[in-house]
Amino acid sequence: MKKTLLIAASLSFFSASALATPDCVTGKVEYTKYNDDDTFTVKVGDKELFTNRWNLQSLLLSAQITGMTVTIKTNACHNG
Repeated sequence: MKKTLLIAASLSFFSASALATPDCVTGKVEYTKYNDDDTFTVKVGDKELFTNRWNLQSLLLSAQITGMTVTIKTNACHNG
């Protein structure tokens, strides 16, 4: 419960513009990996998405380890 609240509190700091972006995919994180081009890849559901925003790395890894369901919001859902 404490981890859930901490992650929820962390996620609440996202900007209003991030909240306005459409949902891309919802599900459990299947895997995460580092890429040679300094990006970070995450597989959720049937989508494999990448980001260069390293501040999301710890949240995504935590969600993978704890088995939490995540919703990825992005305008670039087609990149996966």
